[in-house]
Amino acid sequence: MQISLATTIPKVPSFSTYYQSTSYQAQNNVQKPNHGLPVQTHISLPAPCAVKSSSTGFLSAIERAIEEEEYRKARAEVNRKGLSVEGYSIEGHSIGGHETCVVVPQLKAAFDIGRCPSRAVHQNFLFITHAHLDHIGGLPMYIATRGLYGLKPPTVFVPPSIKEDVEKLLDVHRSMSQVELNLDLIALDVGETYEMRNDLLVRPFRTHHVIPSQGYVIYSVRKKLKKQYIHLEGKKIEKLKKSGVQITDSVLCPEVAFTGDTASDFYLDPRSADALRAKILITEATFLDDNCSVEHAREHGHTHLYEIMEHAKWIRNKTLVLTHFSPRYNIEEIRQGISKLQPQVSAKVVALTEGFKSMHL
Repeated sequence: MQISLATTIPKVPSFSTYYQSTSYQAQNNVQKPNHGLPVQTHISLPAPCAVKSSSTGFLSAIERAIEEEEYRKARAEVNRKGLSVEGYSIEGHSIGGHETCVVVPQLKAAFDIGRCPSRAVHQNFLFITHAHLDHIGGLPMYIATRGLYGLKPPTVFVPPSIKEDVEKLLDVHRSMSQVELNLDLIALDVGETYEMRNDLLVRPFRTHHVIPSQGYVIYSVRKKLKKQYIHLEGKKIEKLKKSGVQITDSVLCPEVAFTGDTASDFYLDPRSADALRAKILITEATFLDDNCSVEHAREHGHTHLYEIMEHAKWIRNKTLVLTHFSPRYNIEEIRQGISKLQPQVSAKVVALTEGFKSMHL
């Protein structure tokens, strides 16, 4: 913004200029000429330093206003709880190496449990992607707290390779704390399907982390009239239905997909097609800039933002929710990364930044 200062003397002085002028004269016993005019109409010329001081004050006021606006925006961003996309609320924490637990209340589901944030306790379904502590550490607390609140035992899904170890872990906690930890523990393998309720199914897909891992796709189940009955009138269709004829097919529509920690290889896996066409894909972008290489990300089983940009053509989702950023980043750096990715994909790109700090605070 350019600010120009008038060099001509204003015809009407400001109150502050008049006050400064009269004060100066009073303090220095300067005589004022009186040409028959009332005192208050006399115009004094402001000294050059007065103009400079006024302009400096004006600039300072603008700078303060900008700083205050940045502060308000930063505070709102830091305090924001979750996202609302495609008819779903996406809530929780996902900070690389610290904690990941993403909650979708409409599905009564939590993806990974992190340190068991309170909002996860009331979710009936828990989907564990892998056994790193920042993703599974809060599992005993989650189960115990639901029991304390009198909630029904949760249904917890895990990769088959870790089911036995999870059972041992829970047995240790039962022995130490002398409490019941009731749950329905299900080892669900890639490609298998589980019916969560009449209109919801879940199916795991393969991901690529440094230990066994898998993502999950939640499908809505919709009924579609079979082609051979489309031409019939409503009364005839109703008659067939009452006679016991199956007149509809079940159609699976991928709603929400969650990857957990993974290298970018899943973007190129044909078996990940449903995850890449779900309404919402919640995936990781641990590293965002040149300070960490793509090779480093791959070595540790994570995804770099540059790789998402490279594979953008495979993303068919309506909304892409990025998570699991390294704690080295602040909210502004995350937002800058999103601005780089957004032009590359047709999906709306948003970030789950709860728990991250702002450079303005």
